[in-house]
Amino acid sequence: MFGTKVNNHMKFVENGPTIPDDLLIARDAGDVVFFCGAGVSMAYAGLPDFFTLSDTVLNALGAGRTSTARQLLDQARDMRVIGGVGGLIPADRIFGLLEREFETSDIRDEVIKSVRPKGVPRLDAHQILSDLSASRSGKVRLVTTNFDLLFEAGDATLPSVGPPDLIDPKADNFGGIIHLHGRAANDYNGPRESEEFVVSSADFGRAYLADGWATRFMRALLERFVVVFVGYTADDPPMRYLLEALNTHAGSRSQLYAFQSGTDRDTLAMWEHRGVRAIGYDTAGSHAALWDTLAAWAERARNPDRWHEQLLQQAAQGPDKVSAYIRGQIAHLMSTPEGARRIATTDPPLPASWLLVADSRQRYRKPEPEEFGNKDGLAFDPFETLRLDTDAPPKAPVSNDAYSYRDREIPSDAWDGFANNKHDIGTTAGNLRDYNACPPSAPLEQFGVIA
Repeated sequence: MFGTKVNNHMKFVENGPTIPDDLLIARDAGDVVFFCGAGVSMAYAGLPDFFTLSDTVLNALGAGRTSTARQLLDQARDMRVIGGVGGLIPADRIFGLLEREFETSDIRDEVIKSVRPKGVPRLDAHQILSDLSASRSGKVRLVTTNFDLLFEAGDATLPSVGPPDLIDPKADNFGGIIHLHGRAANDYNGPRESEEFVVSSADFGRAYLADGWATRFMRALLERFVVVFVGYTADDPPMRYLLEALNTHAGSRSQLYAFQSGTDRDTLAMWEHRGVRAIGYDTAGSHAALWDTLAAWAERARNPDRWHEQLLQQAAQGPDKVSAYIRGQIAHLMSTPEGARRIATTDPPLPASWLLVADSRQRYRKPEPEEFGNKDGLAFDPFETLRLDTDAPPKAPVSNDAYSYRDREIPSDAWDGFANNKHDIGTTAGNLRDYNACPPSAPLEQFGVIA
């Protein structure tokens, strides 16, 4: 089995976010629970964001222009978000102020009515996450803080529970849709009777601090599963209360991941500071990079054999005939026990030139002199043919001729398929550095990658 210097990542789509190998392996083993926020129901079903929902509730209740809650909402809408700080006015605070002016039951009823789907909603996002959340036995395990019933609408056979009497995540029967903050009644005229409902700061305090049932649930969940947050920002009230209650801090919990819209370092650092590994993505096209990635990941989850077969068919053309992100997917297979097994047993075997991709020294090898170059007489650059999508580019050349003979420094975090990784420990694979098929000094052209 192949190794890696660092934890490798893989992209499902060319412009999508990179998913850590550890997370991919954990999902394949059925050890991941997706934790879904408002962004999931906004994506395709078109449910309201926080500001739209708040406006709807305020108008339905008849809150005047002098209402403290309305003034705070207006200020929150106009306030510029500071990178690395997030929203300065907590959303739960607005609903806490509303409780000074209106009956709590009336507020909750209007919140539920505001998330009632209009017409027949698209359930693409919910189906994708349901498929990703299925264990090897087919049991769906999914947690949401959304009040809507769109997951249930996609599959009426899924069991659904609300707080505070939640199923113990460590129990054998743990599964279904867990509405951590409550859920709508079937007619969307209000919350489910006899269940907790979390929307105001007082509600959050009760769920995570005073009574603490939400905190106990999350602690038990993390003892058994890897958790992936989708549809949240780091300063959303559920994340703020939850992560503070769990007392997470930077480097403390490698089993927490979050997809974060945008790649701003300060924004990603907000997650990292709270012990969550952030996976940033480009927000263009209504978050297409995220949903295309999750859809492709779900395709793999639904039929792993077909996904691997199609990938290996592409790889059979050779590394020079596929894009960098496909080479990254093959690198992921090389780094995992299951992937290495599939590569070893594929018939016919993959071209030997893939060994060059596995070797960071070959990917960052200096360009060949012109006599070994292409038909235009230019120096051949191995990096352009062998690089992974996660590889940092080498320094730009001064000129093509000087570039031909310049030694390159291999980045310290470059993936190396011939270094041991944690999956190699205790196996007979060991370190494959003394491989015969592709010794470091072998000319690149003998493998056909520069033909």
